[in-house]
Amino acid sequence: MKYALILFTFFAINQCNEKAKETHFIDGNAPGVANGMRVYMNALDENGRSIPVDTNIVMNEKFFFDKKEELESEQMRFLTIDGSEGNIVLLIKNENIQVNVKKDSLFASEVTGSASNKALEDFKSKQAAYTVKAKSFNTQRSTAMKSQDVESMTSVNNQWMAAELDFKSYSTNLITTNNKSIVAPMILGELLKNKLVDSKGARELYNTFDPSIQNSLMATRIDMYLSKEESVAIGAKAPDFEGADPDGKMIKLNDVLGKVTLIDFWASWCGPCRRENPNVVAAYNKYHDKGFNIISVSLDRKGGDKAWKAAIIKDKMDWNHVSRLQYFGPIAQLYNVSAIPSTFLLDENGIIIETNLRGQQLHDKLEELLN
Repeated sequence: MKYALILFTFFAINQCNEKAKETHFIDGNAPGVANGMRVYMNALDENGRSIPVDTNIVMNEKFFFDKKEELESEQMRFLTIDGSEGNIVLLIKNENIQVNVKKDSLFASEVTGSASNKALEDFKSKQAAYTVKAKSFNTQRSTAMKSQDVESMTSVNNQWMAAELDFKSYSTNLITTNNKSIVAPMILGELLKNKLVDSKGARELYNTFDPSIQNSLMATRIDMYLSKEESVAIGAKAPDFEGADPDGKMIKLNDVLGKVTLIDFWASWCGPCRRENPNVVAAYNKYHDKGFNIISVSLDRKGGDKAWKAAIIKDKMDWNHVSRLQYFGPIAQLYNVSAIPSTFLLDENGIIIETNLRGQQLHDKLEELLN
């Protein structure tokens, strides 16, 4: 009987140890998070909205999620925790993942257990370091400009360009070596958002994605954005549009094309636009008789028609004007315009030949085309 009790105790201890060693699909350590705080696993729906797909609670500073199905492709999930701001990004497939929570800054939490999450963590670290450098360079350059120290300004610009090139090279390499993971479109999205890659370069990187990744929600959105960019890139046919002029008459782009035509996105409230207007007026007065036309598209808001019309008269903009009186409305969206002033220079067939020419650049180009 004594030996039977010893054996029972031995097996019981072993079973407890096995249970202690039990691992889950996602194991979380949450130092400082109180018992009973709820953890939510969220996904993105087709419209990019966050929706909860599972939940658990923190006990003894730990939480877990069990696997519910075999995943055919990698998925992105977000963990949120009651009482903490932000979220934790997870890239999940079929590997077990560990999450070490930083409750005061969920974005700084650590995710380990898969190559994709490691690549994402490495990118975030590199991006943070580059951001610190860029801020420092920006401050140094501003100081040099104020003191008119050309030598220092040149040196700072060169250092900044080198740091940017290094970060872009690292990022593009990370994309191509992880082209079967959704970390690739995540990184490409960051490069596009921060204007560190143009649409042509982004399309080349997008084309390296594995077909399964190209079908992911994030990659699909990048494809849609790039398709818009490509539709108004140099060499593309400018999309036709129409809008009401200050008298309410409808005007179409194709009806006002000259030998050379400038589409000028602006607004009466836009300081940089108003400061550029005298230059555009001078160009129009000089080259209009040689075939230079302009159609200005105002992004003045609803109720801003008086300000729009007054600005046209005050700035002596004696050419075609249209507006939907909408802030970055349909015409701006058609041309992927997210900031003003923004311009597109077209040839007589409506083909885009240059974009965003300012100051003397506009005059030089018109001189080349019309003389």
